[in-house]
Amino acid sequence: MLAMIVPLLLIAAAAPSDADRSEVEARVVTIFGPYAGPADAVAAWDRPIFSAEVSALIGRWKAVIPEGEPDGLNDGDWLCQCQDWDAEDFQATIVSIVMTGDGTAEVEVSLDLGFGGSESTRPARLTLKREQGVWQIDEIVAEGFPHGLEQALRETIAADEALAAGNAG
Repeated sequence: MLAMIVPLLLIAAAAPSDADRSEVEARVVTIFGPYAGPADAVAAWDRPIFSAEVSALIGRWKAVIPEGEPDGLNDGDWLCQCQDWDAEDFQATIVSIVMTGDGTAEVEVSLDLGFGGSESTRPARLTLKREQGVWQIDEIVAEGFPHGLEQALRETIAADEALAAGNAG
């Protein structure tokens, strides 16, 4: 049985084609580009960089965010997993790209917030899904999202809804 599983796993994760690699790399540069320039007032969750499924969860979350209070998701930046960074020295480095399915790529990135030292560097794994010809973030696994962004969104939506229900009653 094990002999059959191992070859299947090897097929499931493959190196991207040159075209896919080039598109994914360009998309990652676009996603992290705002961190290397002047401070942008647009939060990551308001940028058009997420898959349809994640965008729908973001919409549900935005509908239940407690007014005037931070919740589990709106007190820091989702992509850099930080509140501050040095735009002059910020770097997002692609460590690896692996295709995990047709139109799905796992991208390991190393983020350097630009402050120097080991605390300035953090790893993240993005799952990108090609939707309508554009690579969109379908999942983020990082220190702030150890079980993934989608799970964090679901949990935070439930907590915010419970808070609203408790405040209403």
